[in-house]
Amino acid sequence: MYFRYDFQRQDLVRNNSIVRKIGDRTVTEVPLVLDWAIRIDGSCPPLIEKDGVLEKSTVSACVSANSHCVNASHGSGYLCKCSKGYIGNPYVTGGCTTTFTASVLACFVVMEIKKRKQKKFFDKNGGEILKSMGINIFTEEQLNKITNRYSTPIGEGAFGKVFMGTTDDAQRVAVKRASMKGEMVPQEEFVNEITFQFRISHANMVRLLGCCLETDIPMLVFEFAPKGSLYNVLHGGADHEPHKLSLQQRLDIAIGSAEALAHMHSHGDHNHVHGDIKSGNILLDDDLTPKVSDFGSSKLVSVASRYSKWCVSGDMSYIDPVYIKSGRFTEKSDVYSFGVVLLELITRKTARYGDNSLPLDFVKFCKEEDNGRKLYDSDISCSDAQCQCYMECLSRIGELAVRCLKEDVDERPTMAEIVKQLKQVKVTACCGGSCSEASLST
Repeated sequence: MYFRYDFQRQDLVRNNSIVRKIGDRTVTEVPLVLDWAIRIDGSCPPLIEKDGVLEKSTVSACVSANSHCVNASHGSGYLCKCSKGYIGNPYVTGGCTTTFTASVLACFVVMEIKKRKQKKFFDKNGGEILKSMGINIFTEEQLNKITNRYSTPIGEGAFGKVFMGTTDDAQRVAVKRASMKGEMVPQEEFVNEITFQFRISHANMVRLLGCCLETDIPMLVFEFAPKGSLYNVLHGGADHEPHKLSLQQRLDIAIGSAEALAHMHSHGDHNHVHGDIKSGNILLDDDLTPKVSDFGSSKLVSVASRYSKWCVSGDMSYIDPVYIKSGRFTEKSDVYSFGVVLLELITRKTARYGDNSLPLDFVKFCKEEDNGRKLYDSDISCSDAQCQCYMECLSRIGELAVRCLKEDVDERPTMAEIVKQLKQVKVTACCGGSCSEASLST
C-alpha cells in the first residue's frame, strides 16, 4: 500500500517530521520514492505554431539550448530534459552537449586525472632524482605495450606478480608489478637502492633494466631468464615438468647463487641483505647459469608487509627463526634461507612437503642417524667407481646446510665461506675424472 505525502523544505533536512506526520503507518522506517518537479509555473506550455510547424514553447527553467520541457508524472509541474542526442544539465546555459562531445570531455577529464596521479607518484618515488642519475625510466603506457597489457604472467612472489614482455628492440624482459599494499620505504632509501641495483653487475644476478614510477609502488623491469626458477626446475609446476639435474649441475647452481649473495653482502659502503632467498627467486638461463633475483623488490615495501605476505604464501620454511624473534634481517638471515635451498638441491623436496618441514626433518635425521642420507634425491645417480665420491659430496653439502641453519647466528658461515666450501666439494665430485678443467674453474 502506498501513501502520498507532500514534502516540505524542512523534510530535506534529516529529522523525524515525516514519521511524525505519517503517524502510526510505520514503526521505524518509511520507504520513499522521490518524485520532484518544478511546480511554480504549472505544467509545460502548449505547442505553438510557427511558419506552419508546431514547436515546443520555451520555459524559464530550461535555459540550455537543445533542451525541452516534460510534464511531471504526478500532479502539475514540469521537468527539463536534454533533447535526443544530447546529455548534460538542461538547467544551465550550454549544459546540454552532444553525446560525442560529452564522451570526449569525459575522456579528457579521466586522462587529466590519471596524468596528475601519475605525476604525483613519479615525484613521490624520486622520479626526477633517478632520471638525473641515468636510470632507465619506463612510463606506465610503455609497460602496458611491452607486456601486452600484462597478458603473460610468469611468476608470483611475496612482492607481487611477474609478467613477460618484449621491448621494441625484441628484447624479452620480466616486469614485476606489486599486488599488495605496503608501507613504502623513505624516498632517499628507495632511490639509493634502485641506483645501486641498476649499477651493480654480477654474472649471477638478474640485471635491473629500469623501473616505472607512475604507480603507488614502482614497477621493476628485469632481464628475462628463459628456464624459469630453480623451484620449477627442481619440483615442476602448473606449466613446468621437473628437469633432470646432475650433481655437478646442482653444485654449479649452488656456487653461482652463493657467489652472487657473497658479492652483495660485501659490496659498497654498507652490506646489502636480500631478505627473500628461496628457490623461486633463483632463476636460470638457457645453460642453467643461476641468476639471483628480487634484490631490488625486497627494498620496496616494509619488512612487516613482506612478512605478512610470507605467512599467506607458505614461504615460512625459508625464514630465519631469529628474524621472527628479533624482527631484524641480517646477512646471516640470508645464510639461513640459502641453507634451505641447499637442502632442496640435494633432496629435491620442497621446503615444506605435506605436513613436513624440510630443514627440521633434515636436521633431525642428522642428529639421529649422523646424516640425512634417507632424504637424498635418488635421481642423483652414480656408477660404482664414483658412488663413494658422490655420497661424500652430498654429505658435505648436507653438513654445510645444517651449519647454515644453526640457531646461533655466530655459528653460521658467511656466504664467502659457503662459496669456498662448495668449490671444494665440487673438486671432490670430480674425483672420478668426470669434470672438465673448465668446469673445475667455475
